Amino acid sequence: MKIIFATDLPASKRDRFTALYSDIQFINRSHYDLSDVLDADVILGNLPTDVIRRCTNLKWLQLDSAGANNYSFLGDDVILTNASGAYGEAISEHMLAAMLMGLKNLGRYYDMQKEHESYNLGSVRTISCLKVLSVGMGDIGSSFAQKLSLLGAEVYGVRRSVHDVPDYVKGMYTMKNMDDILPECDVVALSMPETPETIRMFDEARLRRMKKDAILVNVGRGSAVDTDALFRVMRDGHLAAACLDVTDPEPLPKNHPLWTADRVYITPHISGRFNAEVTYDKVLAIFEKNLKHYLNGEPLENVVDKKIGY
Repeated sequence: MKIIFATDLPASKRDRFTALYSDIQFINRSHYDLSDVLDADVILGNLPTDVIRRCTNLKWLQLDSAGANNYSFLGDDVILTNASGAYGEAISEHMLAAMLMGLKNLGRYYDMQKEHESYNLGSVRTISCLKVLSVGMGDIGSSFAQKLSLLGAEVYGVRRSVHDVPDYVKGMYTMKNMDDILPECDVVALSMPETPETIRMFDEARLRRMKKDAILVNVGRGSAVDTDALFRVMRDGHLAAACLDVTDPEPLPKNHPLWTADRVYITPHISGRFNAEVTYDKVLAIFEKNLKHYLNGEPLENVVDKKIGY
């Protein structure tokens, strides 16, 4: 069996796999060529889709991301699993930091510092006074919701169906009825995968339905928000801040006015990835657990429904 690591493993981690599974050929990114990839039985990582389409021997693709919609073309003969569960810790901390930047006017104070100015921008809110809506209650959204609840906020969640309500969430809504709670919320945090029902979910009408001076945080997919509509909403001063780790398109064109819009904070899709070492360790743990299942002929975990993309 040939397994490709599409990212370079540190030597210690690679040696551990080779010691545990001496009968498997593990090939690191820095040591494989295209012929190795095309002949692989198993791949860990998000290789370009045009390469994956040419892999004639592929039986299982373990993504290193939670999002999987780009690989929905795979046939039933290839198992597709994602890394859901690896990113909640790192991304929810980024969400918390972004929210606090908007909540405490830190971005505006930094702009003031660059102008060598110093004056008080006035009152700010505290977390204990916030009503927070986490749109998307997978690993990332749930981790964020739990952190905010522990810090004293009143937290609500949105998921495709209401099948359980965690004790750290006061109420759960679906995508069909979230507008019932949306106008009351001080923070709206998006961590959804891209599906047909999430594209442009936050159009201009819904953005303006949000509470005036609310904070929008998006770490899921940029397509969930209508970018041009968001610019108009921010231009009109309707929201206190928009903190975007994802945009549509991505990257945002250099001449797009959202770059310089007041109280818009854009980061280059870095809340996840492997910027936090713990995230990659969790991805490898998911892969190793699934590898044991695979070798034992057992059902794998984190299997993606290719029809819906997660």
